[in-house]
Amino acid sequence: MAALQGVLEAAPAYFLTVTGLPPGDAEAQSTFTALPPDKTYSDKFVWGLYAGESMIGCADVIRGYPVREKAVLGLLLLAEPWQHRGLGSAFAALIEQVIGAWPEIERLRLGVAVSNTAALAFWRKLGYRETGEMKPPQPGIVAELQVFEKPLRRSPTR
Repeated sequence: MAALQGVLEAAPAYFLTVTGLPPGDAEAQSTFTALPPDKTYSDKFVWGLYAGESMIGCADVIRGYPVREKAVLGLLLLAEPWQHRGLGSAFAALIEQVIGAWPEIERLRLGVAVSNTAALAFWRKLGYRETGEMKPPQPGIVAELQVFEKPLRRSPTR
């Protein structure tokens, strides 16, 4: 929990852009516990990206949401000193590889605050495309969310 909180606190620009506030004292707890309706903790995955013994990034995924065939990437974030080095793209690729082993998941889905122009460009570069769906600002979010999706590429089985 402390390592995750450290990553979140080391990305203040993200929080200011998306929430209008610096990261709070309970961001890690919220990341671990937030669930959409009708999902359980067996559907939730919080992963860390490490450089040696230090967590430098995190990802939050919900399996089978909003429908059985999709997974939502709720957050992929690196501590600011580790950003703009290609690590976010590599981390996203690892996550896609892991989710690709879930046989029922066909598409990855995520929402990006329209105020977060860097993230919009990042996800487009990784092949995610706008669905045309916009979600109104959620509690604690200052902007609408643009919904993106990407079909999973599966490796051929031998």
